[in-house]
Amino acid sequence: MNDEVVRQQERVAGALPQKRAVGSPRRRNKRGQGARLRQELVEAARHLLMTAQRESELSIRAVTRAAGTSPQSFYLQFATLDELLYAVYAIEFESLRETIVRAAAGADDPVAALTAVGRAYCGYGQEHPGRYRAMFGVRGQAHPQWEGLPGAQTFAVLQDAVSAALQYTASEAEPFLATTTLWAGLHGIVTLRADRPAFAWPELDDMIAFLVRRLVARVGRRPARPVPPG
Repeated sequence: MNDEVVRQQERVAGALPQKRAVGSPRRRNKRGQGARLRQELVEAARHLLMTAQRESELSIRAVTRAAGTSPQSFYLQFATLDELLYAVYAIEFESLRETIVRAAAGADDPVAALTAVGRAYCGYGQEHPGRYRAMFGVRGQAHPQWEGLPGAQTFAVLQDAVSAALQYTASEAEPFLATTTLWAGLHGIVTLRADRPAFAWPELDDMIAFLVRRLVARVGRRPARPVPPG
């Protein structure tokens, strides 16, 4: 990481609410207060992710400065920066997962439940733009098995909702393909409406309902074209 990126992160860290003056020594936590330090590091990383372009821009130095502690204290709570990032994403994705689970709970049928999930997803992105950006707007790093990442459980909830709706409409669409396509569509709705507010967007509910209907529609075979006589 170059010095300019580090300086930018430190300027962001300095703008965060501080419980103590930046650079002042942090009192040693009493017995049992390690959890508080851990939470302060997680919160500092969450704020920094909201303004970062890539995960690789974060540094232990910037996170500990934002938390008002030392790099040495960091290693008492986390073995690596990746371990801290995992803790941050686990919090964010669990919040989103709970939101879409609640949205689907009172629906009349699986298609209505999936539509409610779509509304809840987009609503979450609109109500928490910084947190949404930290989850999806920061370029991540490659991992050999995405199933073990924090967002996998949230994706599983979305896939279950899609699978139920496909079964309900007797659609032959492949569930994983349908789920990833829906996710891409919902993400596009959130980001485009935020980035291009001057565009004459249709109503949000109409866009989501249209997307879901097209996704779960039963697609039959096209009728054979009649053979002309003679």
